[in-house]
Amino acid sequence: VWSFIENQILVAIKAVPLGQSAGQRLLNVLIPAGDEAVRTSLLVDVNDWSNFSPLQAIASAKHETQYSRLFRS
Repeated sequence: VWSFIENQILVAIKAVPLGQSAGQRLLNVLIPAGDEAVRTSLLVDVNDWSNFSPLQAIASAKHETQYSRLFRS
């Protein structure tokens, strides 16, 4: 969860006019939400787990072939 939050903030710093200090403040604000997400996830029964996310896969595939990608890896 920490890595996800941190990566999303790094993207925001690069993609919108958000400075390093504002990014750090935002990270500080979102840490409790990340902790809560972890606590909530621990309550989910194993039979309810799922990794089915077809729209995310479609969006990722479209992003790979965009003319101008924001970030290249």
